Amino acid sequence: MSNTNTEIHSYEIEPVLRKLKNTAPGCDNLPAWLFKKCSVELADVVAKLLSKSYAVGKVYANYWKLAVVTPVPKIAKPTSFSDFRPILVTPILSRVAEKILVNKWVFPAIPTNAIRDQFAFRTTGSTTCALVNLLHHVGCMLETNNYVRCLTIDFSKAFDVVNHSVLLRKVSALGLPGSVHNWIVSFLIGRRQICAVNGVCSPVLPISRGIIQWAYLLHYSKK
Repeated sequence: MSNTNTEIHSYEIEPVLRKLKNTAPGCDNLPAWLFKKCSVELADVVAKLLSKSYAVGKVYANYWKLAVVTPVPKIAKPTSFSDFRPILVTPILSRVAEKILVNKWVFPAIPTNAIRDQFAFRTTGSTTCALVNLLHHVGCMLETNNYVRCLTIDFSKAFDVVNHSVLLRKVSALGLPGSVHNWIVSFLIGRRQICAVNGVCSPVLPISRGIIQWAYLLHYSKK
């Protein structure tokens, strides 16, 4: 693994804070509007916080790895657990730390040929692009064939079943800076979650599988 400067500057953080979506806060209850409205004032503080976290290769606070699960009904009158969609939310600063690390180190390290045929989890990808690509290939094949058969597979609960050991082996092969690699290990180890319904919280339980809020790493783990 290579060594590199893990310092984050305020000018990198300020746009991220300013452009935050109106998303739900995590267990620390720090709202998105606070970071958006005070992006200039908080940028330097957050930059120094993340720089230290990346440099030591450790997630800054354990509560950054605590997800609050809110069951949202899929149908008007749910009668079983399968009728609910679990929405997992981590603290906003934890999500900012993930985004900076992935965009700055992880995504550039992924070989281009490993994701060139992927349309999800990419800034230039979309469902429309995927459909256009599919129709293009089908159209080309129909020029020399009477028919084309398409096999489509939907991976159920893809986010929930990612094996951390498999993912870390693939991350290790990227040649990331040592402290960045250690930060990812720290991020995956010791994850916990609670379920909150009408202000009532369940006991805290550990998570040994799955990825929360880390779309780029999830994508790479499937390859």
